[in-house]
Amino acid sequence: MREVFCEVSNPRRFEKVVAMAAHWLGQLSHRVSMLAVAAQGVMDVKEHPIHTILADFAISLENLASTLKKLQKELENQSPLSPIRFQHLKIETEMTSVERLVMALKTQSQLSLLLSYPFLLTKLHSYRENLSRDFESIIQAVVCSGVVKQQVCQTQQHLKEGPPKLGPKEQAALDSLDMIIEGSTPQKCKELAEQVAEYMSLDLSQVAFADQLAEVKKNIGKAEIFDDTIFPKYLHNCVKVLEKGLAFQEEPAACDDDILSDPTMPPSSEGHIKEVFAPTPPLSSFICPITRQVMKDPVQVSSGQTYERSAIEQWFEGGETTCPLGVKLKNTKVKPNHALRQSISEWRERNYVVRLHIAESRLRSSQPNQQLRGARDIIAVCEEDPVNKNEASSRKMIPLLIQLANHPDTSSTLREHCFNALAALAHGHQENQDTLVCEGVMNVLVRSLRNYDEAEPAIKLLKILSSTPKTAEMICRMPDAVLLLVTFLGHEKEELVISVKSVLVNLPTTDKIVVHMAEANLLIPLATRLVEGEKESKILMAKTLARLKHMPESSKILASSQDTITALTNMTKSRDADEVNAAIGALENLSKAPRVGTVISACSGLEVLVKLLTSQASVETKITASRVVANVLAAVGDEWPQSEDRDADIDNYLDTFIMLISSSARPTTNALVQSHLLQGLFSLVKGRDTGEVTREMLLRRNVFSVLTPHFKDSRLETRRDSLRLVSSLSRKHGAEAWLAISIQCGTLKFLVDMLSAEEITENEELDAARIISHLPAEDQNLTITLAQQFNIVPHLVHHLSSKNQSLQEACLGALVRFTTPETLDLQKQLADMGVIPALVAFLDSRRPRTKIHAAQALANFSRSSSRLIRPVAPNKCWQCFAPTPITCNLHGSLCSVKSTYCLLEAEAIPPLVTIVAEDKEKVAEAALEALYTLVEDERHSERGCNVLHQANALRTIISKLPNGTPRSQEISICICEKFLGIPHYQHALGASAQMHIIAIAQQAPPSRTKEIAGKILNQLELLGSLVGSNSNIFQQSSVSAS
Repeated sequence: MREVFCEVSNPRRFEKVVAMAAHWLGQLSHRVSMLAVAAQGVMDVKEHPIHTILADFAISLENLASTLKKLQKELENQSPLSPIRFQHLKIETEMTSVERLVMALKTQSQLSLLLSYPFLLTKLHSYRENLSRDFESIIQAVVCSGVVKQQVCQTQQHLKEGPPKLGPKEQAALDSLDMIIEGSTPQKCKELAEQVAEYMSLDLSQVAFADQLAEVKKNIGKAEIFDDTIFPKYLHNCVKVLEKGLAFQEEPAACDDDILSDPTMPPSSEGHIKEVFAPTPPLSSFICPITRQVMKDPVQVSSGQTYERSAIEQWFEGGETTCPLGVKLKNTKVKPNHALRQSISEWRERNYVVRLHIAESRLRSSQPNQQLRGARDIIAVCEEDPVNKNEASSRKMIPLLIQLANHPDTSSTLREHCFNALAALAHGHQENQDTLVCEGVMNVLVRSLRNYDEAEPAIKLLKILSSTPKTAEMICRMPDAVLLLVTFLGHEKEELVISVKSVLVNLPTTDKIVVHMAEANLLIPLATRLVEGEKESKILMAKTLARLKHMPESSKILASSQDTITALTNMTKSRDADEVNAAIGALENLSKAPRVGTVISACSGLEVLVKLLTSQASVETKITASRVVANVLAAVGDEWPQSEDRDADIDNYLDTFIMLISSSARPTTNALVQSHLLQGLFSLVKGRDTGEVTREMLLRRNVFSVLTPHFKDSRLETRRDSLRLVSSLSRKHGAEAWLAISIQCGTLKFLVDMLSAEEITENEELDAARIISHLPAEDQNLTITLAQQFNIVPHLVHHLSSKNQSLQEACLGALVRFTTPETLDLQKQLADMGVIPALVAFLDSRRPRTKIHAAQALANFSRSSSRLIRPVAPNKCWQCFAPTPITCNLHGSLCSVKSTYCLLEAEAIPPLVTIVAEDKEKVAEAALEALYTLVEDERHSERGCNVLHQANALRTIISKLPNGTPRSQEISICICEKFLGIPHYQHALGASAQMHIIAIAQQAPPSRTKEIAGKILNQLELLGSLVGSNSNIFQQSSVSAS
């Protein structure tokens, strides 16, 4: 029990508790108000009794919500006169139950709500009492004014009031529900059904009433509205009585023309039916006093009273020791009432005969409504007692139903009921199933499969019939039967799909059927045939797998068990080329799903496929096999199957791949095979699990010398994938790549020409730019060769405006080498081409590497600014009236972007500071390098500090000081040294910086960063005030700094 409690002696605690309680009352008031609106909207029909009682309940809830709101205001103004003890878990639990009930009622049909009225009335009365009780506990915690007390009393009174009075029409309908007993005579059941239908403004003969009744029956199992086990039984009893009334025909057809007027109907064995006898009502002794239904297993208690066994046992299990009628019992033992059970059995049998007689007469009628009732009658009697199936069959009802379903004028609804009646007769009755097949039901069912609306009952009947092997074979032989069934595997109804799969599983697994099932995405039979079938079957199954290109990935995974993959792998070892090609084609299609690639590798499939590439197989076979290899390597690169020989396996594969890729291979390997192997190598290089070991093994094999000759290959596939692999490897091994490129005559020029060649694809252009950007930047001869001999700079600048951001990034990375202070002429060329504003714009890119390259280039430009500035000459005497030129705040001279590369003039400082504050460590490091150039030169150091201070850069740099890379920390501490060497910055910023600098001095390893930190702390005169180990650290730093 959750409780809020506060004594007067603790005023602060009291105020807090009062605020919490008032807030909770406000929330509860809103919740009750919303529930009242929901209850009001359950039923739109105002005359419906459910609407009447829910509307009254909603008014009670509205009154309760209003009162709770006023109590909230009273509580907010309450003074600490007495302790507060406030319990509110019970009312919240009760509200949750009411909300769940209202939401459940919204999903019910009009008929279902009407039938549930008695239970709902009891449930709402219980809710009213519980809410009133819980409301009382709330009132006791609040001191109310007289007006509020009066409203509280009115609310309680309204909650305790009984249900509202109903109109005569509503009351009559509810009174009829009280008379519902399972053993009621058909005439009585018909009268009750008519009263219910009339109240709902429907005619008993209308299909709408029957449909609503069928819907209620269908949802009986889901009837959990009242959390009561009795309610579903009561609902089932009501439906049973109404169905009996719906099916009852008081008088036979008026004339002979009304019966057997359809010439297609066979004559009855008993001649024309002149009259229909009504079933006899049950004796009162047949009815259980608890369930009010005819008993199935009557038992006597010690008082001599008879009950249904399950009902009385449940009564005793609840702890009762008296008879439900109030008689005290000696014990709770029960004994079977065999005589009564025999009497009930004989009564049922007599009534079944009469009901089947009525059903037959209705089926032979020409009126669709009567025929519909006849089909329902058969379903009902078969469900009540399976023995009735024999009697129905002996009356020739099976051919009667089949002919009725086959008639062209029969409606879809009637045909559906005919199929359902036939299913009821056939379920669990082999003789009736054989009769159905002999009477030609299969043709009717297959014809109905072509009609989407009629297919569901037909499939359910086929599910029953297909359990017999002979019938299953017949289904297979029928034209289009399997194909039509397969089309329903994608149906939205899950139950229908399950029925179709059950039918297909029952069918004999011929190759043709298995292929049809696979085409409909039912692959388990195909996988089984692939593992267990004969050679020809296996080839057909493998070809089918290869042909189904649009198979969902989930289906590929489902079909690719270890047994399936092992079977396909073994097929690739065959000497039969057709079998090998079929298996490889299947593996190629399946391996497109990454998880399947892992299974292939685990089943030694990769080893078999690699061997196949060096065999005497056809070129087409090798191309497909190499594609499978590429798919498998893409799957296992991130997670290689656990094996102690992983490195040895990869080493062996690389030997084969390098041999096949090499341009010196004889005979020359097919371009597509080389392309697929290069793709596989790329996957291994990029893989989380295999990347490091693969790169090491490839470099040991001098892979760049193998790949660079392919740059000039006329075959697009080989050239494209070689460039991509070299682009990936050269990122960390640019020197090795440059060594191979320099040896191959004309390769560097070819890479440069690719940046402007029209016949080159965009991906090739991108990889060429990346390779150039990865070449060692410290090689000045290479820089001069690229700039002067191959004139690469204009091409790189041109691509900075490309829409391809990856190409922009690669060309920007290649340009960085041309922005160093050592290449002042190239800097001038780039500045004149407008590169510096473009670099500033790239600082706002979403790509981290682009921002790194831009910051690096700007740092290079900024380091040259000091050499390019010129001091402003003082005015001559004759120029005394001339305006004073505006100088740069950073350099104190006339600066511009193109002439001095000034970062302040380029407006690069704010985005650089933003990068330091927000971006990842490596990106922030590059931005710090650029910012450090502003204070690096002692001549402009103070001006640079002023500019950075105006951009609020120092606080950002200090806050990031402990978390950066070692280089970032070194740059940051150097900038701090510049700032704190200026007196007014030392006084203004020293206190905020000292803790971060102390952390660096303590944590950093012996380095320049630690030395500078100690030097700064000496400047701040902090070393003398520190003791212990920290003081020793600072002293060591100070000594090393001095």
